[in-house]
Amino acid sequence: MKKFKLFWDFDEEEKYLNDMAAQGHILKKYTTFGFYHFESDKPQNLNYRIDYRIFKSRKEFDNYISLFEDAGWRHVCGTKNSGYQYFLPMSEKAGTDIFSDRISAAARYKILYNICMVNVICFIVYLSVVLLSARGAPFKLAFLTPGLWGRTGKAFWSAFSFELPFALFRVVPLILFAVVAVFYSYWGSKAKKIYQLKINEDNN
Repeated sequence: MKKFKLFWDFDEEEKYLNDMAAQGHILKKYTTFGFYHFESDKPQNLNYRIDYRIFKSRKEFDNYISLFEDAGWRHVCGTKNSGYQYFLPMSEKAGTDIFSDRISAAARYKILYNICMVNVICFIVYLSVVLLSARGAPFKLAFLTPGLWGRTGKAFWSAFSFELPFALFRVVPLILFAVVAVFYSYWGSKAKKIYQLKINEDNN
């Protein structure tokens, strides 16, 4: 079974996965942008815990997994570059949480915020380069027929209609990239807000 759901708060996501397990839907894997894959099983009382980490190398990722396994936690799903890492306790020594304190738990929101902002900055740089290459004429990004905008009447519409599908092929990915950048910006702002709230709670 596949379900789509977006969470800004890791605590709420953990509760959702625990509730699904209580209904007999056990997390198998998580894919980008909110797609959860569940397999049917008997209802279980599980204790999912989520970390957010991206790794520079496979060795660093493997060491991370081994560290949690030594502490009694089983890595359910997550990859070197996925960010989201899902764990379940596999022995009593695991305890109830993968974090030693609330500051460590809050730090994952800061990591998520930083990753989101890096993606937004990359898009802004990319968009700036693309617009500069068009020299202030955005239509030049899509329609490459020489002299197209100087034509009139039937000659213009014939050339325009012919190139339109190719223009859409060039522009649509840019629009989708912009939508993703807006999503990352919103997502990052949510992560930053939750991080600040949790840090303030700890200080109080």
